[in-house]
Amino acid sequence: MRKLLLFFTLFITAFTIQTFAQTGKINGYVRDAETGEELIGANVILEGTTMGAATNIDGYYAITNVPPGSYTIRASMVGYSPKTIQDVRVNINLTTELNITLSSSAIQTEEVVVVATQPIVRQDVSSSVVNLNIEEVKSLPVVSVTGIIGLQAGVQGLTIRGGASDQTAFVVNGITLRDERDNTPYTGISFTSIEELQIQTGGFNAEYGNIRSGLINVVTKEGKKDKYSVSFIGRYRPAGRKHFGAAVNDPNSYWIKPYIDPEVAWTGTNNGNWDIYTQRNYAKFPGGWNAVSEALLSDSDPNNDLTPEAAQQVFLWQHRRELDIKRPDYDVDMSVSGPVPGGQSFGNLRFLASYRQTREMYYIPLSKDSYQDFNGQVRLTSDIATGMKLSIEGLYGEQTGTNSSRAGGPGLFRSASGIASNIDMRSGASYLDARVYASDYWAPSTIITNMQGFKFTHVLSPQTFYEVLGSRVASKYDTNPGRKRDTRKLYNIGGVLFDESPIGYFSGVSSGIGSAMNMGLGYSNSRDSSKLATYTLKTDFASQVDKYNYIKTGFEFIYTDNNVNYGLIEPALPSSNSISAWHTFPKRLGVYVQDKLEFEGMIANLGIRLDYLDPGGDWYEYDPYNKALSGKFAGGLDTLLKKVSVEKQLNFAPRLGVAFPITVNSKLYFNYGHFRSMPVPENLFLLRRSLSTFEVTRIANPSNPLPRTIAYELGYEQNMFDQFLLSIKGYYKDVSDQPRLVRYISRNGAVNYTRPEPNNYADIRGFEIELRKNRGEWITGFFNYTYMVTTSGFFGLDIYYEDPALFRQRQTDTKLLYQ
Repeated sequence: MRKLLLFFTLFITAFTIQTFAQTGKINGYVRDAETGEELIGANVILEGTTMGAATNIDGYYAITNVPPGSYTIRASMVGYSPKTIQDVRVNINLTTELNITLSSSAIQTEEVVVVATQPIVRQDVSSSVVNLNIEEVKSLPVVSVTGIIGLQAGVQGLTIRGGASDQTAFVVNGITLRDERDNTPYTGISFTSIEELQIQTGGFNAEYGNIRSGLINVVTKEGKKDKYSVSFIGRYRPAGRKHFGAAVNDPNSYWIKPYIDPEVAWTGTNNGNWDIYTQRNYAKFPGGWNAVSEALLSDSDPNNDLTPEAAQQVFLWQHRRELDIKRPDYDVDMSVSGPVPGGQSFGNLRFLASYRQTREMYYIPLSKDSYQDFNGQVRLTSDIATGMKLSIEGLYGEQTGTNSSRAGGPGLFRSASGIASNIDMRSGASYLDARVYASDYWAPSTIITNMQGFKFTHVLSPQTFYEVLGSRVASKYDTNPGRKRDTRKLYNIGGVLFDESPIGYFSGVSSGIGSAMNMGLGYSNSRDSSKLATYTLKTDFASQVDKYNYIKTGFEFIYTDNNVNYGLIEPALPSSNSISAWHTFPKRLGVYVQDKLEFEGMIANLGIRLDYLDPGGDWYEYDPYNKALSGKFAGGLDTLLKKVSVEKQLNFAPRLGVAFPITVNSKLYFNYGHFRSMPVPENLFLLRRSLSTFEVTRIANPSNPLPRTIAYELGYEQNMFDQFLLSIKGYYKDVSDQPRLVRYISRNGAVNYTRPEPNNYADIRGFEIELRKNRGEWITGFFNYTYMVTTSGFFGLDIYYEDPALFRQRQTDTKLLYQ
C-alpha cells in the first residue's frame, strides 16, 4: 500500500488524477522471544535492497515506499540470533504487518529462517479492493488488462458499479493514462509487464481526484539488478464465424432469401407461397423480379432495361461482398527486463521493454475487417544516489479499426455484439442492408497514444520520503473515408453496364436494384483530426509520524492542450453537415491531506481534498432564445453576444474509511466520500454550427457544476478454513449534477439548439458476494456474484419553447408528470 504521508499544504486543488500510491509499507514490532519485551535498536532490512529500519524505544519499526513484490526480510540485534523471513508480500497501497521475535544467542546460535504467510483478511483495508500479484495475474484465463478487470465483482467491461469508463482512473507507475478526447482510460499496456495490479471499486482515498467509480492501479516490472527476465504469452484463434445461425451472406439469410427463393423471387413474397410466419422473418419483396423488370422496361430510360433474370444477377452483384472471417484472432505479448550493460556506473541502471499486439476480427468486415492494437513501452530505473531513485518511461500505442460514430465522435468497433446491435432489425435504424453489404458505411480510423514520464523518489529516512512525478500523455485521431469507389461502368450484366457499387467510398445518390439498397449517400460521414496533450506535475510527501499516524500530502497541477476538430461531412447533403472544433487550455489543480490511523481495534483513513478547475478562456452570456443563435445572425455571434470569463470551480471532498478488526480472521469496514469527475469535453467547449445555415445547433456550458457522486459502502470479510476469503459488501451511490441535453426553440423556430444542463440524477445500490482462494498449489481462483439496481431521472423538461402556448402544452404532457 504505497502510502505517501502527506504534510498539510494550503493549496487549492483541482482535478488530478492520482497516484503516488503505488508502493506499500512494512511495519511491526521486534520482541524478545523469551520475555516478550520490545527490543530497542533492532535492525530490520529487506535483503537485496537498501531499504530497512531500526526499532524505536517501543520496539516498533516502519519501512515505507516499498515497491510491490515478495521480499526476504532479515532482523538482527547484538546478543540475539538473526532471523530471516522469506516471501513477505507487499501490495500496492497496503500495510504488511510483520511482528518478529528474536532469541538470545546464548540460547540459540544458528540463524532462523521462516516463510511468511500472508493473512487471509487484510485488517487495514477499508474499501472494496483486490490486489493481484504477478503469479495470480498469470494464472487467470485472460491475456489483457481489461480481461482481468472484467472478472471482478461489480465490473462489466470498464463500467464499475454503474459508473461509465470516464469515471474510472487507469494509473501505470503513478501516471494516469487517460484520453482527454472522451475521458476514457487507455488500457492497452503489455500483460506480461505487470508486477502487481490493484482494482478498487469503492472507498478511494483523498489522494485521488477526477474519479467517481473505479481505480485501476498498475505497477510494472522495473528490471532486476543482477539478472535478465523474459516473459511471453500468446493466444491464437483460427478464423471462424463469431455468431450462431446462417452467415450474413448465406442464401437463407434475411436479406438474400426473398430475392433468390424460386417460390417467391419472381412474383413476390406476398404471392401466397410463403406462410405469414415466413414472411415476417424475411425482408419484403412485393411483386418479385417480374415487377422490377416491368418497371425498368416501362420507364423513359432505355439504358436500364433488364429481364427478370438479369435484374436478379445485378442484385447478386450488388450483394457480392464476402463477409466470412478469413483471418485469425491473436494476441502476442512479450516483455524483457534486466540490467543495462555497463549500468553499474549509472546507479545500477536497469530496464523493462514490453511489446503487445492484438487482432480481433470483426463480426463481419466493415471498412476494416478487424480491430488491431499495438503497444510498446520502455522503462529505465536508476538508483542515482543513496535513497534516491529515478524512473523514466515512454509508451507508444496505435489502435486501428472502424469508427463507431457517424458524426465524428471517438470510439472504435471492437465487440461482436457492438456490431451486431448496429445491423439488428430491432434497433429501428435505417439502411441496415447498406451497413452489411457495403464496405464503407462507417469510416476507418486510427488512434495514436503516446506517453513520456518520469518519477523521482527521495527517501529521507525509513519512515519518510517524497516523490516528484511529471508526465505528458497525448492522443492523435485520424478518421476519414477509405478508398474511393471506381465509378467507371465496367461490368456488363444483361447488356447494361454497372460500376463496382456498393464497394468503396462514394458521396451521392446510388440505389441498388430490387431491395433499393442505399449505395452512396451517408457513407463514411465521420471526420476527426483531433490532437490532445495533457501535462501533469505532481509532488507527494509521506511520513510515518509515529506508530499510529501515517500522513500523506500532495499537490498536483494538470494542463491540457485540447485541439479538437471533428464533424459530420456528406458532400451530397451539405444541409446536414456540421463541424465541432475548439482549441482550449483547461487547467486543474489539486491538493489533499490524509492520515492513516492504525490502532489495534480500528484502522481509519481520514482525508480531505480540494479540487480547482479553470476551463480557461471566455464564454457566451445570452438568454436562451437570443436571435444571435439563429442561422441569420450566427455568423456574427462573437459581436452580437457578450463574452465573460468562464467560472472557476472549487470543490471540497471529504473521504473516510474505517476498518474494525473483529478477530484475526474477520473484520467489518465502512467508507464514505464525495467524488467528482470531469465531464466529456463536448459539455465544456463545444459550439456546433450547421455548415449550410450557420445556425447554432449545440452549445456547451463550461460553468456547469462537475458531476458528483456521494458513495457509501459497508462490508464484512471472514477467513474460512485458512484457505478462503468470504467478502460481503453493500453500497449506495447518490449521483447528481450529471448533464443532459435540453433543447430551446424560439417563437418562430429560427433558434433551435441544445445545451447540457446538470439535471440528471441517479441512485445506484447493490451488493456483492465473493469467495476467493489465493493460496494453495492445486486450485486457486474466485467466485463472485453482483446484484445492482439503478434508478435515474431528470429534473425539468427536455424541451423549452419561447411560445407560451407550446410551452403550456408541453407542460401538460402526462409523460412529464413523473420523474
